[in-house]
Amino acid sequence: MAHHEICARCEGSGQIGCPDCRGTGIITHPGDFEEERRTCPACKGTGKNRCHACSGTGTVKFDS
Repeated sequence: MAHHEICARCEGSGQIGCPDCRGTGIITHPGDFEEERRTCPACKGTGKNRCHACSGTGTVKFDS
């Protein structure tokens, strides 16, 4: 029989911090005179990505 448990990777939120922007939602690049700041394309500025361990559901299915 199968049962569901809270995902340990995302702690049930279904999301993890974006590794590209380190959870800030902003990517910075050095410019000629000052830093250039852009919205992170990987997370679209949210700072979070869908958890791959639970596919964003927040729970993981285990077979007993």
